Amino acid sequence: MDWMAHIAFAFILCALLALRWPVFGGRNTVLVMIGAILPDIFKVYLPLQVLGIYAQDSLALFHIPIGTLLVCGVCALFFEEGTRVRVFLLFALGMATHYALDGLLIHVSGGLRLLWPLSWGAWQLQLVRPDNWLGTTILVAAALLVYVVLKIRNDRVGRAERTQDEMSSDV
Repeated sequence: MDWMAHIAFAFILCALLALRWPVFGGRNTVLVMIGAILPDIFKVYLPLQVLGIYAQDSLALFHIPIGTLLVCGVCALFFEEGTRVRVFLLFALGMATHYALDGLLIHVSGGLRLLWPLSWGAWQLQLVRPDNWLGTTILVAAALLVYVVLKIRNDRVGRAERTQDEMSSDV
């Protein structure tokens, strides 16, 4: 899946969860979206190759859950002390959405090693080709639709609250 698909899916999930649990809204949505692209941090090897540094194999450790959890933990350390656990959990939620989407892909390597180092078993559902842009396009369009619908909803709720406040102040 493309990074846009991971970000769009994380946004949709947080927008829907925030309807029930406000903790998933606002700035926390951004943390989940960042967590959704953290498993692909290993792709920094691409520009490093221009400099003659070939680190693809060692950086691939970050595209397994245990490696990504380590990255989530290190990234959470950059936040204020009282918020680090929440930030780590939001990053981890984003990470989980990443692996959920990647699990849908057809992997030439045999799939995701989700339980490494406990198991070398690979997991994949083989539903989507990795070069298929249709899934990314649908997720981005759905994220835009969710954003517009929630924006209209929030504007209506805000207008209704202002009208009610004006009516109660007239009494």
